[in-house]
Amino acid sequence: MNNTELAVITAEKLDRNYPENIEFLDYENNYQLLITVILTAQTTDKQVMKVTPVLFTKYPVPEKLAAADKKDVEEIIESTGFYKIKASNIIKTAGILYKEFNSNVPDTMEELLVLPGVGRKTANVVLGTLFSKPAVIVDTHFKRVVSRLGLTDQKNPDKIEYIIKDLIPQDMQYRFSMTANLHGRKVCHARSPECEKCCLKVSCKYYSLKN
Repeated sequence: MNNTELAVITAEKLDRNYPENIEFLDYENNYQLLITVILTAQTTDKQVMKVTPVLFTKYPVPEKLAAADKKDVEEIIESTGFYKIKASNIIKTAGILYKEFNSNVPDTMEELLVLPGVGRKTANVVLGTLFSKPAVIVDTHFKRVVSRLGLTDQKNPDKIEYIIKDLIPQDMQYRFSMTANLHGRKVCHARSPECEKCCLKVSCKYYSLKN
């Protein structure tokens, strides 16, 4: 079985084994999702979810956040880590949304990457979640799953993204990103993965080497 076949079979198995709707973050609109994903850098979704209700109650639209006092934003998001740079990034991003995009979140990779704090992972979350566009989201869970399967030995997230995009049809990419991520959280743990209960063990390189 070549990697293209393995990738497609894996995507199909995960699709059957996980819920149709997978959401890791709480948000009410496009602006909230973008800011929330920026805040998830180097921390957990759970930690970010603790601060966003306060943040968005105080700054419900890009115009408000763009005019925010940086110290106030830092205090709200401090527990997410790297809070000074994150505060600066989300304030600047809100300003760009307000001034250049009429407070709308852009829907292209090129435009998203211009926003402070937005890298390819964040941009792919936005493109896939909000605009139903092809997207491969390489976070730590996704990276672990595809690496253990043997789909790639790359360590660089951008290179992993491009490799998986070449293996998976566009209409399956976002769904695979979400199911593989959830699989990494539920079964393919960083420590003590539950291989015996894994639906992918038959074709998993990590499992075959382990046994």
